[in-house]
This record gives sequence, C-alpha cells and structure tokens, in this order.
Amino acid sequence: MLFNSWAANSVVPQAVPDWVSTVNVPKINPALVEQSKNGVHYLLADRQVKVSEDQPPAYFHHYADYIVNQTGVEYNSQVNIDYDPHYQHVALHSLRIIRDKLVIDKLNTARISTFQREKELEKLIYNGTETINIIIDDVRVGDIIEYSYTRYGANPAYQNIFAYSSAINWSVPVGKFSLKLFWGKSTSLLHELRNSNLTIQQTSTSQGKEYSLEVANILGVEEDPNNPAWFRPNARVYFSELSTWQQVNNWAGQYYLDALISDSNLQSLTQHIKQQNPDLKSQISAALQFVQDEVRYLGIELNDSSHIPTPAVETLNNRYGDCKDKTVLLIAILKSLGLKAYPALVNTEDDLSQVLPNVKAFDHVITYFEYQDKQYWVDPTSSFQHGNLDSIYQPNFGYALVLGNTVKTLVAMPSQTAPHAEFVIDNFDIPEQGPISFTSTTEKLGWYAEEQRYAFAKNSPEQIQKDYLEFFQGYYPNIEVAKPIKYVDDTKSNKVTSTERYNISKFWEDKPTRERYEATFYPNIVSSLLDPPKEKTRTSPYSLGFLRQINQQIKVNFSDDNWEFSNESFIEDNPFFRFSYQVSYAAATQQLTLTYGYQSKVEHVTAVQYPDYLEALEKTQNYLSYSIFKYYPNQITNNDKLDWLLKLITPTSVILLIAGLYLLIFILWRIERRNKPEDSEVLFFPVSMPKLVAMWLLTFGFYGIYWFYKNFQFIKKQENNSSMPWARGLFSSLWYYSLWRKLKTDNDQRFDSSHLPNKWLSILLAIAFFIVSALGDKDVFHVVSLLISALIIAPLANYILFVNKADSVSLKQHSKWSVRHYLLAVISIPLLVLQSSSAIGLIPSDTVVKGSWLLDHDIKFMQRQGVIKPGDSIDYFYSDAFLFVSDDGNGFTQRHVFSYWKEDQQPLYKELANYEDIQDIQVSWSKELADHSTVTIVRSDGSRFVLYVSNSDRKDKKFVAALKKNWQNYN
Repeated sequence: MLFNSWAANSVVPQAVPDWVSTVNVPKINPALVEQSKNGVHYLLADRQVKVSEDQPPAYFHHYADYIVNQTGVEYNSQVNIDYDPHYQHVALHSLRIIRDKLVIDKLNTARISTFQREKELEKLIYNGTETINIIIDDVRVGDIIEYSYTRYGANPAYQNIFAYSSAINWSVPVGKFSLKLFWGKSTSLLHELRNSNLTIQQTSTSQGKEYSLEVANILGVEEDPNNPAWFRPNARVYFSELSTWQQVNNWAGQYYLDALISDSNLQSLTQHIKQQNPDLKSQISAALQFVQDEVRYLGIELNDSSHIPTPAVETLNNRYGDCKDKTVLLIAILKSLGLKAYPALVNTEDDLSQVLPNVKAFDHVITYFEYQDKQYWVDPTSSFQHGNLDSIYQPNFGYALVLGNTVKTLVAMPSQTAPHAEFVIDNFDIPEQGPISFTSTTEKLGWYAEEQRYAFAKNSPEQIQKDYLEFFQGYYPNIEVAKPIKYVDDTKSNKVTSTERYNISKFWEDKPTRERYEATFYPNIVSSLLDPPKEKTRTSPYSLGFLRQINQQIKVNFSDDNWEFSNESFIEDNPFFRFSYQVSYAAATQQLTLTYGYQSKVEHVTAVQYPDYLEALEKTQNYLSYSIFKYYPNQITNNDKLDWLLKLITPTSVILLIAGLYLLIFILWRIERRNKPEDSEVLFFPVSMPKLVAMWLLTFGFYGIYWFYKNFQFIKKQENNSSMPWARGLFSSLWYYSLWRKLKTDNDQRFDSSHLPNKWLSILLAIAFFIVSALGDKDVFHVVSLLISALIIAPLANYILFVNKADSVSLKQHSKWSVRHYLLAVISIPLLVLQSSSAIGLIPSDTVVKGSWLLDHDIKFMQRQGVIKPGDSIDYFYSDAFLFVSDDGNGFTQRHVFSYWKEDQQPLYKELANYEDIQDIQVSWSKELADHSTVTIVRSDGSRFVLYVSNSDRKDKKFVAALKKNWQNYN
C-alpha cells in the first residue's frame, strides 16, 4: 500500500482539462436538506466524458456534498476513487472545503493512500481494482466538501467500442445533476432515456458533437420493499456506439469461439461421461454436474480477462473458473458429445429489453442449448443440481443474448417448467395422557432440493437440527428432539426427503374460563407464503419469487373415539395464486386430516393489481390455523348441552311446538271462562294497566281486538242496540273514537268533570291509533307499533278502571295472572325477540331488504367466503335462513349476482356470476302468499343457478326489477 507523499502515489494533482465546462455549485435548498439521509445532502453531481478517435476516453467527475450533521462528518469526510491500474489512471484536480464564504484548499493536508481492497473477494472474484482513499482533515457540520478528478482509460476488451450509462436520480435528493459528453469519433452515437421525460441537448462543434443534460432540485426516488430484481424505478441515460444486438453479438462472440478448444484431457473426460451414461440426455446432465461440482468457482478477472474467457482446456486443468470460463468448458464438453451449445449473456439485475444495445449490458454468462426440440438454459456456476435436465432449476433473467447461433438479437427466456415443489406431512399422535409425538416429513423437488443440499453441505447436522428445532419452538415452546433428523437424497429424481421426530411435553393449553384444554395446528410452510405485506399501497411491482407449489398435510391421530369434527373446505383461486384448505375426519381410524395447498401463478404482482392481491391474501387468513379442544374430564359442559339442543331445533319442530302451546292456552282459557263468576256491578271490561299492556304485546295485538270486543259487548247490552261487537273488535283500528264517545257519555252522566281526553285530542289519538295499527303490518314496525298502540289505548282503559271499584270481582278476575298467561309469556317473548331481531337486522328478515340493512359482521362473513369483495355494495338481499344470514343468502351488487347456502353440515355452497357473464335472467313468480319467486341466472356457458326470493310485500318485484336494470346497464 502506498501512503502519504504525492510522489509515492499513482494519483497526482493536475489542472482541470481544458475540454471540461465549468458547472457551479448550486445554492443550498432547505426543502431538499430536510429529505437528506445519513447526514449529507448531495449538492452537485457533475459528470463529463470525452471520447476521441485516437485517445482513450476520459471521465471527469465533479461533486459537492453539504454536511448536515455529525453523522455526515463521520461518514462523508473521506473520498474513495476506484480504478483498474492495468488500463486506467486518475488525475485529482481539486479538493476543498467551503465554510460560509471561506474556501479552504485541502489538497496538501489531506491524507491520500492507494490500496487494493477487492470488493468482490467474498464472491471469489479477483479483479485487481485499486482504490484511492482520501481522508479530509478538519471537517465540520455545515461544511461543503467539493472535489473533482478525471479517470482515463477503458478496458481493452471493449476494443474501443464506447458505451456509457448514468443514473439521473437516486434514493436521496440532489441539488443539481449535470452530464456532458463530447463525441469526437466518426461513428454515430445513440442515446436513450429511461423513466424520464427529459431531453438530451445536442450541439455540433468543430471537435464533434456535444450531448448535455442538466437537472436541478432532484427529489429522492422512494422505492417500495420487495421489488423484483429487474425493476429499476430511477431515471437513467444510456449512450452506445452500437445500434443492434447483432453488433454486440459479433464483438463478444469472437472471444468465446477462440476459447472453445479441446485436447486429450477434455476428450478423455468426454469419453468417460459417455461410458458412464447410456443416452445423450443423461450425458448432458453428467457434463453439467461435472462443471458445477468438480470445477470450483473462482474469478481472476485482471485486465481484459474480465470479459475474455479462459480456454476450456486451461479451465479443466486449473479446476477453477468464473461464469464465462465454466460456460466455455461446458460448451466444449457438450460439443464433444455432439451437441450444439452457446454462451448466453444475461443481466441479473436489469431488464435488457429496456436498454440500448451496448457492450456493457451484461454481468453474467450461462449456457443455452436445444435438445429434442426443447430449449434449455443452465448455469454452470450453480451447484448441488442433480437429476435429469427437466427436474433442475433453470434460471430466468428475462432476456439473453445468445452468442454464435442464428438468432442475433435478444431472446426471451421462458418461465420455468421444472416442478419446484415442497410436500410436507406432519403427523401428531395424541394419547389420552402423556407427551405428544410429532413427526414431520418434507419432500423437496427442483430448486427446493438444491437449496436443501446446499444447507446440509454448509452446516453440520447438529446446527441443522438446532435450526429446525428453533423453528418449531415458535409454535410449540415445549418441543424436544426425539430422534436426529434423517436425510435422504434421491439425486436421480432431484428430490430430497428429510424426516424430523419430536416430542411435545406440554401440548394442550389450559383455558379455565372455558373449562377445557385447547391445541392449535399450523400449516407453517404454506402460511409463510400468505403473510400479508405491511405496506397497503405500492407504486412498483411486488415480487413473489419463482413459481412454486407447496402442499402441507397435517394428520392428527387420536387414541380414543371421543372426537367429532365437521368436514369443510375452502378454495381461493385468483390470478396470483391458488390456495386450498380441506378438513376431513375418519371416525373409523380416528384420524383428523387438514390439507393445505398453495400454487403460485405469477412471479410478481403489478402495482395496479396489488390491492386485489392483498384482498386475496385476506380471504385466506382465517384458514391458516386449526384448533381442537377437549373439556375437563367427567364434565358435561354448557356447550355439550347447547350442541344437543341445536340438533333438535329445526323450523318445523319450532312451528309445531308453538302451535301446540297456543292450542293449550286456548283450551285453558275456555275452561277458565266456563268457571268464571259473573259480576253484575262491573262496568265495561276492566283490566289492570300492567296486564293490558303485557297481553297486548304477548298476543301481538290480538288481545286488543278482544278488549274492544268485550267493551262494545257491554255497551250493546246496556243500550240494547243491534251493533256487532265482534266486528268492532276485529276492526278496532277504526273504532277508537266511537269507544271514546261512549265512555265520554258515561263520564258526563256520572261526574261533573271529565276524566277523559277532550274531543280534539281524542280525534288525534284515534288517527294515531289507525296509523300505528296499519304500520304494524310491516315487520320493521310491528313490535314498536304494538307498544305505541297499547299506550294510545291507555286513557280509555284508565277511565274504565276508574269507574269500577278497585275491589270488584271482575276487576280482580281480569287482572290476575294465571298459568295460561305465564305460558303465553314463555312462548311470545322469544317470538317478540326474534321479530325485533329481524326488524333491526340481527337475524334474517322474511322479506327482501336493501343491502344497507345488513350488519357489518354479515358483510364480513360474505367477504371472507369470497361471496363479495371489499368495496362491493349490495343492492338487494334476501335470506331464507331461520336464524343466521351465514346459512343462506341471495342478492346482487353493482357488478355481480350471488347465492350461497349450507346443506347437511357440508361446506358453504356458492354460485357467483358477473353481469358480463350472464346470458339471461328468467323469473317464475309465485302466486301463493308468503311464498318464494325463483330467479334463474343463465350464464353465457349455459350453466345456471337459482335465487329464491320472498314475495312478501311484493318486494320480489323490486328485487328482480333492480337486478335486471343492473344487468342491462352493464351490457
């Protein structure tokens, strides 16, 4: 390492070249300073390039950094300049600090050293790059560090073919970016901008052409996490002397053609591969595996060897090489086997289809060949790939430039075809007492198998066992290893199988408040792919990685038969992935089986699709665990009793029970009336107010009819007229005022003052009584109208109580509660609760309702089941269920029609149809009261399903009219 004196360094101070244009440091923008990171704000990035016919290119750099805080002092008080001493040298022009208005030259006081640090050493690449390190003294917060230098020279492998690119914006803000390129060659220079609306300015001079671009106040580019490797959101400018990929192919192809030489050692190797493998396909696999595993990866990329491959015979003798060396060796072996193969230049981090053809577009080389009319892309630098060609992981970098074949432009690499899959079977043996035995068997194919081999080669069995144990401890803290992990590698099928055996001493979790023990099972492999990302919105694609298939089955084996489970299933199938979940229980074998499946369909999700992807993930979350429980021994719990009762409760049994009880109440009433003593002194029909209101509610208003009837019966007897009390009772809503008049006449004959409402108030009450009675026919108002009508009748009933003696026999008889009254309360109160619940949406209504009537938990249920999507607005809905909307539903939204139902403990059945997929809507109207009309949805493919809609209040007409209007508007 060189250090301290200028004479001892390969970098010397020089004046700024005369071809460089002056670019001034901009003023500090406080708004950009607020967005700066790591304590530094980049004021200026000035880059100028000169290209001439007979001189190596020169790259001038001029930077100015504003130190914002102490962190910036610590990490930005030194400058590093990289260069390759084999073909480059550096001239340092300026190094100074601007402190307020004072300019301090630091060229003579800075500590300058040169050393070779090999940035890619950890990747086993030696390229000979050296670094000029400049440590600046006396840097303070608020200083501006300004420096400039020129790097001369280019890699001779490029054969003086020019290519250059530069970013225009970064993750941090920049005060000013300036780029100038002076083109002095006779050939044309192409340029292109990506992710930018800027324009390159072109000026012709006596020396050639000048290309320039200047941008001020550049905001930082915010990148979302987990972008695909090829996604580059920042703006970038490209320059290239070449106009086609054919020209790039011609330049690079010569290097690989010259390296494809053979000798006796290579021929001997080829002969050995032929002898050991009977057919060409297995010989190709053996050749690939030899280069991958028997030739270690090591890149010595000094000077032009960074781009020119080592001859195949030399790589074979060295038994090491980088990507291009190993590719050339593999191609030479395949050529000796009689197969044509080609180098394929790729970029592992950029989309080649978005850049100009240029000699600096690539960072990796793989091998391409065709066999039996099928394309193969293999990477000789990969390792632990076994099995035939169709079972190994083949990389996909988007596009590749295949050298030497008939196609001279970029070739799109196909998506993978090999099954990259993982199959897991978890077995839990549940004894009545003692620890749980847990065995997990994992079978990995394709890329998963290769990854597993690498892990077992890199780590000791003890470390692997420790890592696996720690993984399961996150789910079962008291888990212990029962037997060491067993590992079987089937190299022919490229399949790796591992078996783990554990004991779980404390499996059950005590839940005293529920009087039971609980345990939960997790599809941990599948669920790891369904974790919702933290960010709710994105401006860039979201990477899902390579296509994969995961199946995980959890088998729970019970030692006793005191278990019962319902079979259920769920599928979420969308453009991004397919998730399946199934529960089944075999009582004969006492085995519960939970089956989970995941299969990806795309490698990334676009920013536009991202909300739909999150919605799809959300639908799966309720199915990523499964809990079982057992109650404390020898204890019948309330839940057991409830389960037993629920099995007995059906709509038919409830109706028969209620009808029988009402019949019993009627019989008891008739017996009581027969034995009831007469009271000659009774006036009208006196009943205590509490009983009148209670009976009014408990009989759903029928007691009011009876009360009117009894009062008009008394009036008829007193006046000896020809009226019909039963008719006035039946149409009591019309006879409120008439009864008031009879009572008012009685009041005037008995008392000097009135004990009833005046005439006008009574008229208002009569009108109110009529309206409330009419509205009582509507479910939503029934219970409320009953209570209001009972209160309106109170002034009349109160007068009747007033004129009767408090100790009269009839008043006592009519006001007391007998067995039939209590029995009536037992029947009617639940019915009132059900009717009230229906009116406010807690349980299904017996008529069509608007979507706004549905409660949030019912909406969320439909979203979880995939019946509707978040954001859907239900227009009309009807449920034929008895108690729960989750059991049955028919309706439509602004985009689709749906129907769902449950049958015999089976999973939820559902039918959905978007309006664009509907060919016809057919209706069969029901003419029976309290019946259902049927609406048949006919899809374009001929399939159909039926909606059942109540004709109550003729709302089935509204339902169908609105449905057809939506359908017609959509089409």
